[in-house]
Order: sequence, then structure tokens, then C-alpha cells
Amino acid sequence: MGKTGRTYFIALLLVVSSVAASTGEPIASQDIYVLDGNTIDIHGQRVRLMGFDAPELDDRARFAIERMLATRAAARLRQIIRRGDNIDLRMVACACRPGTEGTQQCNNGWSCGYLTVNGKDVGDMLVAENLAHPFVCGQYSCPKRKSWCPFEPAPQVI
Repeated sequence: MGKTGRTYFIALLLVVSSVAASTGEPIASQDIYVLDGNTIDIHGQRVRLMGFDAPELDDRARFAIERMLATRAAARLRQIIRRGDNIDLRMVACACRPGTEGTQQCNNGWSCGYLTVNGKDVGDMLVAENLAHPFVCGQYSCPKRKSWCPFEPAPQVI
């Protein structure tokens, strides 16, 4: 197979992999890299998992407790995926202004999707274990994130 043939084959393989992920076809657990409690990478495509919000890692965390919870949420998501027999990723449109999908102005250019393992949404599992908050976006925007610090006062409603 010549260089052009190999390039075409690799491009075709990437398209098939992307289509499989976007249509909810089963995915092998080793094909998923967990970045944090609600962000994964699959075949080089970064995906923000929808329906829930997990705590932030590293310098994006506002409090030490958030970093600790973020580490636990990411570890638990890895465990759920690793133990899963039937993993599906259903890609959806991100909640962004029209015309910004796929750009830095929309979800950092990342894709959006729902991940289920053995028929259960991973977000629902993490929420049930207090490792995530429910987080439902509208058509063009998402709500303000809740704090992960139990001692931070709730915002005042005026």
C-alpha cells in the first residue's frame, strides 16, 4: 500500500471511529481516556459529558476540597468505565450560541455527549455518589456552576 493509500485508510478509520462514537455504538473501555470527572478523550476527540458537573482539578479548583473531590470523581469515572461491558457515547450539540459550535467560544472547542455504561448514565451514577451535581444546559447556554465548598454561602437572591 502506497503513502496515499495509507493516508486514505487512516482517514477512513478515523471517520469510522468518530461515527461509531457519535451514533452510540459500543466502545472499548481502553479507547477512553478520562481527563476529569466530566471530560473524556476518545480517539483524540475531547468530549464534555453532559447532564452533570464534576469538581475541577488543579488550578481551576476554587478550594482544596474541590481538588480532592475532583480526584475522587475522575477515579470513580475511570473505575466505572473500566468495569463496563457495554459502553456507549451519544454525541449531542453543545449548548452554545448558533455558529460557535466547534470553536473556542463554544465549550473550548470540545464536543458534547452522554456516556452510558451498562445502560446507566455515568453522570447519574456520579451524582448519586455525591461526586457530581446535576447540570442541565439550555439550548444556547448553561446555568452557573454550583460551588463545591460546603462552607461557601449561597448567592443572595435580590
